[in-house]
Amino acid sequence: MAVILLFEIMLVAAVVVIAWFALYTLYRLITDDS
Repeated sequence: MAVILLFEIMLVAAVVVIAWFALYTLYRLITDDS
């Protein structure tokens, strides 16, 4: 049970980091047309 919970927390953290990085990169690309 604890192992499954830890795995789910790691999975959610990884998804959040990947999503944040993708949105940040997209934001930089969109706002960098100067």
